[in-house]
Amino acid sequence: MGTAPEGRLLLSMGWPIIVSMLVQALYNIVDSVFVSRLSMLDAAALSGILGDLYVPGVEATIGDKALNALSTVNPLQMLMISVAVGTAVGMNSLISRRLGERQFASANRAAGNGLVLLLISAAVFTAIGLTLSQAFLNWQDNDPIVRLFGTEYMTICLSLCFGIFVSVGIERIMTAQGRTLVAMMMQLTGAVTNIVLDRIFVLGLGPVPAMGVTGAAIATVVGQFASMTLAIVMLVTSKSEIRLRWSDFRMARQTVREIYSVGVPSILMQAVGTVMYLGMNGILKALGEFHAQTLDPTVNYVDAYKSAFGTYFRLQSIIFMPVFGLNNAAMSILGYNYGARNKKRFLRAYGLLTLFCAAFMTLGTAVFEVFAPELMMLFAVSSFTYGITLVAIRTIAWGFVFAAICIAMNTVYGATDTGLYGTITSLARQLVILLPVAILMAVTTQSIEAVWWAFPISEFATLVLSALLTLRLYRKKIEPLDRIETA
Repeated sequence: MGTAPEGRLLLSMGWPIIVSMLVQALYNIVDSVFVSRLSMLDAAALSGILGDLYVPGVEATIGDKALNALSTVNPLQMLMISVAVGTAVGMNSLISRRLGERQFASANRAAGNGLVLLLISAAVFTAIGLTLSQAFLNWQDNDPIVRLFGTEYMTICLSLCFGIFVSVGIERIMTAQGRTLVAMMMQLTGAVTNIVLDRIFVLGLGPVPAMGVTGAAIATVVGQFASMTLAIVMLVTSKSEIRLRWSDFRMARQTVREIYSVGVPSILMQAVGTVMYLGMNGILKALGEFHAQTLDPTVNYVDAYKSAFGTYFRLQSIIFMPVFGLNNAAMSILGYNYGARNKKRFLRAYGLLTLFCAAFMTLGTAVFEVFAPELMMLFAVSSFTYGITLVAIRTIAWGFVFAAICIAMNTVYGATDTGLYGTITSLARQLVILLPVAILMAVTTQSIEAVWWAFPISEFATLVLSALLTLRLYRKKIEPLDRIETA
C-alpha cells in the first residue's frame, strides 16, 4: 500500500472488487428479468401465485406489475444497504488509517466494534421488515397485485438481512488490508447462488413450484447467507493483519465515534438515495395518474413509469458498481497514504482513480446509447413500458461521466475523514437539485421524457459543487502534509 506503483496497485486491488460488484449488479438485474417473465407461466401457476387476485388476461401486465413492486420496495433495500455499507466504509477507513500508522491493536478493535454495530443495525431492519412491510406498500401503491408482490418481497428481504450486514462488514475488513481477492470470492458466492436459485424459485423447475416475486426474495437472502458463511470462514481461518479476539467486540466509545465519523456521513450520503427514489416514485405516480385522466385511460401509466425507472436503476448498476468497486479499493490506498502522510503518493492515486472512473463511465454512456434496445430485450414488459424505459436509459446516461468524477471526489472525503463533504454533495445531487428539477419538468412540460433530463442536469451541477469542496479540502488537509512530514 505504501510502496507499489499506484496505478498497478489500484488495478490489482480493484479488479477483484470490480468483478464481484459486476456479478452483484448482474444478480440484481436477474431478479428483475425473471419476475418480468411471470407472463410466461400458465393460468394454474399464476393462480397459485396470485390467489384470489388472479383474473384471466392478467398475463398481459403481470410483468409490469412485478417490476413496479420491486421498484416500490427498492428504496427500503437501498436504505438497508446504505446503513450496512456506510458503517462498513467507516470501518474500512479507520482500519486502513490505523494500519498505515502501524497501530494494530486499534485496527483490530475497529473491526470488532464495527461488526457489532452491523449486527445491531441488522436487528433494526429485521423489526422493520416484520412489522411495517404491508403498511409501506399500502402507502406507496394502490394496485392490489403490486401491494401483494411488494409486501412479500420486502418482508423476506428485510427480516432476513443478517447475511448481508455480516458479509459486507467482513468484506471491508479484508479490503482494508488489500485482500480484495478474498472479498471477491465472498461476493461471487452469494451472487452465483442467487442467480441459480432465481431461475428455480421464480418460475419453478421440476418439483419446485413457481413462487414469483416471493421466490426472488428467497433466492436473494439465501445468496446473502451463503456469502456470509464463506466470509466468516475466511475471517477465522485466513492469516491477516486483523486477528480478532473477544475483547475486540467490547464496545469502545472512541472507536465507535471514529467509525461513525466517516460512517454516518457515508450512510447519509447513500441514504439520500432512498429519499430520492421515494420522491421520484411519487413524481412518476402523480404524473402517471394525471396522464391516465388526460390521455388514454386504458394504459396503466403508473406501472409503466415506475417500472421504467426501476428497470433503468438496475441496469445502471452494471456501470456504477464497477466504479464503486474501484473506489472501494482506492479508499484503502488513499486512507493508508493519508495516515502515512505521503502526499505525493496520495495525489497520484487520486489522479489515476479519477482518470479510470471517467474512462469507464464514458464507455458506459456509449453502451447505453447504442445497446439500449438489446438491454431491454432481457425484460418481458408491455410495448408501452419498453418505449418509456428506452428513452429513460438513453437520456439519463448523459450524466454518467459527471457522476464518476464526483464519486472519485467522495472517496477522497472518506479517506481523509471529511465525510461531511460527501453528505453535502450527495444531498445536492439527489435532493436539493434533482427532485426540484424533476418536479419542475413534470409540471411545466407534463412530459415523462423531460423528467428524465433532471438526472444529467443534477449530475453536472453537483460536479461544480464537488470541485469547489475538493479544492477547499486540499488546502486544509492535503497541502499541509508535506509540512507535517518535514516537522
